Amino acid sequence: MKITHSDPVLAAADSALARRENGRPRRMYLGMSSGGRCARQQWYAWLWAGSRELDAASLRRIADGYAGEDIAAARIQAVADVALLTRDPETGEQWEVADAGGHVRGHLDGVVVGHTVAPKAKHVWESKVVAERSLAKFRKIKGEVGEKAALRQWNFEYWVQAQLYMLHTGMTRHWIVVSSAGCRDWDAARTELDREQAEYFAERMRSMVQNVDELPGRAGETPFHPACRFCDFTGICHEGAPGEKNCRTCRHSKPVDGPDWICSLDDCALTAAQQIAGCDRHKLRGGLDV
Repeated sequence: MKITHSDPVLAAADSALARRENGRPRRMYLGMSSGGRCARQQWYAWLWAGSRELDAASLRRIADGYAGEDIAAARIQAVADVALLTRDPETGEQWEVADAGGHVRGHLDGVVVGHTVAPKAKHVWESKVVAERSLAKFRKIKGEVGEKAALRQWNFEYWVQAQLYMLHTGMTRHWIVVSSAGCRDWDAARTELDREQAEYFAERMRSMVQNVDELPGRAGETPFHPACRFCDFTGICHEGAPGEKNCRTCRHSKPVDGPDWICSLDDCALTAAQQIAGCDRHKLRGGLDV
């Protein structure tokens, strides 16, 4: 629901937030955090087939997530004999994993060493900040199905993300900390690697890169399907709207290892700015021109 502030300063602050955040560059890679979504939705997002501007309320919730992650990390790092590393010691940057020539990427919130329950096993660490009712649901499911099955039952998309991160780091354990806003309340669950499922979703994402002109299958056959109702690409997928015009949606472009994109017409690599701008020779890729 859109909220209009009666206070002009808050309204101006929200407007500035929306302008700043919605003006950020597009994501250049296919994110593993979306690994459990509809394959066609992933393909559309990676090819920049459409875009959506977030309102200030949504952006504030995202900011809550980052702030809550920092609070949770600091509290865990204060526990003796438990090491939570939120940066890769080799690079000093956020932990990153990549596949498909760099076109598929994921960024871990951290790595835990010395978890009390399994001190010898390294764990991928993820922090999720959610509404209180979602945290309550997480706890309920955990109580019903047990800790190691809880994540999959609570949020399938997060479970696939966990599986991909484990697969690409070589770890076999994942620990998610689920918090309410401000980290006022929290709970956690450990998950084990399901290699078969992890490989399935990893291969599905590789296939999008290797077969960029093939339209992937979709989760629902009508726009009223639960996975389609609030999708950013319903107009393209179900209603025949054309995709946006840029190099990613042009059939003359191709992803190559790097990760880079090349134009077959000019036989040259495309910069990020060129990919966004496109050119007057643009021809929509198959699956986007219906």
